[in-house]
Amino acid sequence: MFAAEAGPADPLLFGAYTPPAPEVGMEKALELERQLNRRLDIVSWYQHWGGWGVDFNSAWVIAAAADGRVPMITWEPWTPGLADQPAYRLARIASGAFDPYILTWAISLKNYGRPVYLRPMHEMNGNWYPWGGTVNGNSAADYVAAWRHMHGIFSAAGATNVRWVWSPLAENTPNVPENAFERYYPGTRYVDVLALDGYNWGADAAEYGGWRSFDEIFAGAYARISRLGSQPVWIAEVGSGPTGGDKAAWVRDMFGSAAHYPRLSALIWFNQWKERDWRATSSPAVAAAFAAPAA
Repeated sequence: MFAAEAGPADPLLFGAYTPPAPEVGMEKALELERQLNRRLDIVSWYQHWGGWGVDFNSAWVIAAAADGRVPMITWEPWTPGLADQPAYRLARIASGAFDPYILTWAISLKNYGRPVYLRPMHEMNGNWYPWGGTVNGNSAADYVAAWRHMHGIFSAAGATNVRWVWSPLAENTPNVPENAFERYYPGTRYVDVLALDGYNWGADAAEYGGWRSFDEIFAGAYARISRLGSQPVWIAEVGSGPTGGDKAAWVRDMFGSAAHYPRLSALIWFNQWKERDWRATSSPAVAAAFAAPAA
């Protein structure tokens, strides 16, 4: 068992996406640790298959893994932009169109040799990425085939240090039966961590659910994903907007609620001002809410 695979009796692991770490060094991640008075157990970042930064970079992984932290790479088959990108259709991935690229990553990760968590094609039950099952000519069956094909390349290359994180969105978008996240599950032998993404968008985003508690976002999805396998469960992306409630109280409630999810072993905060001010440091009170409990 790798260090980041906490069991039910282990402390809840905490991680964050803190751009531009680790691509330009770890200073932003280390600064966040100081601001929150909390260690990052997991360092998260994103790499896409087209455009800049598509290659495996051992320096980034080594930097993220320093001092016993665990790297998690969200691996995205697209050139960032529109969801309609026929070059990245799931059927093309499954049929071998990207095999040389995938194999290069598999060999590089094998040669790195230490634990790495790889999160390919996340939020597949959304409609904003080219690997989504309801866009770009895809289906849920295409997704499963593409995942298993990639996994097979890594297995054949001997990249046994790679742990596979399967990470749907807590809410299916669109919310129709054929887009239920269960339909995208590749199977227990292909998945090491079951994960969920979800956000409290705030009162000014009624179209995304408005202001919601941690339980309102995750309780139902946690029950559903837990039935798929016995693997550890992570929250691979989580954040709260600032409008419509007390964000600091929301964070405290998140940590308190997590104790009632017996299989939940990691929370990874999306620490960026993007669609909303998701940052863990959006105010001193919010930052203080993240402080690790006294031993």
